[in-house]
Amino acid sequence: MKRRFPSLNALRTFEAAARHLSFSLAAEELHVTQAAVSRQIKILEDDYGTALFNRLTRAVELTDAGARLFPQVREAFHQLEVASNQVWGNKGSGVLTVSVLPTFSVKWLMPRLLDFSELYPEIEVHLVNTIAPVDFERAEVDLAIRVGTTVPQDSNLSQVGIDLLMVRGGEPLVYQELFPDEMIAVAAPAYLARRGPITNVYDLQGADLIHMATRQNAWADYLAALGWQAPPPQDGPSYGHFFLSLQAAIEGRGIALVPEILAEADLRSGLLLRALPDKIQSAGAYYLIGRKSGWKQKKTKIFREWILGNAQRD
Repeated sequence: MKRRFPSLNALRTFEAAARHLSFSLAAEELHVTQAAVSRQIKILEDDYGTALFNRLTRAVELTDAGARLFPQVREAFHQLEVASNQVWGNKGSGVLTVSVLPTFSVKWLMPRLLDFSELYPEIEVHLVNTIAPVDFERAEVDLAIRVGTTVPQDSNLSQVGIDLLMVRGGEPLVYQELFPDEMIAVAAPAYLARRGPITNVYDLQGADLIHMATRQNAWADYLAALGWQAPPPQDGPSYGHFFLSLQAAIEGRGIALVPEILAEADLRSGLLLRALPDKIQSAGAYYLIGRKSGWKQKKTKIFREWILGNAQRD
């Protein structure tokens, strides 16, 4: 018996519209006009002979028929994606898109990518540098690198401004820890020569402490973890990226509190020195994150084993 199927394009449009409960958001995801989404939904409704959406004034909602259809269609597309990823992944080649924090990209990942490209010339790594939350349901990325915590914060560890990982996804995600998030205080050699050694909180009086807008309590948390209870000065410069904090410290504008993994190159080169000997581990860590369905793709597996090996060596 000949099988009968509705339009695959119409089903894909229906799945997006039902997931968002919005024709406009479905149009944005599929890179078509809202009118095109409406036409595809109408084609599907005519084929089934029943309405799938109730069109309200400023929204849409699924009818009973649409609500029955949606989970089955979504699961079918998921299974198709899993099977396709397995076929594509076995090739072990192609483009691998990684969403990564800008400072981590510049200071740690990019200097090592040349080695990866020489080892695996068949895999082209595209980096998307952003601090925005990763939406695996909508973003066209294979992997992401973010810092944070996957669980509520451990009261035994300094928070240092850490938040829960900002990651979204409609399917299960896998988290692989790369590095602990260990904070250190750094400054330019000339700046420390002028200030003299810092051995207690009183030595910080009058120092220019460089702050991060995304971790406003970092200095207070760090000093509290050292047992230095006096409040730190709050009148130093504040930046939105660790890259700018590091650059400000290199230029002698003050003492920056940064993740050790981001400062390692500048410490090795002598551009920066440790302003205080102690490092404090926050409640978070750097994670490599990906969809469970694509985690064992050959190109994904090659990259994550490579980056984990580099992380362990560091």
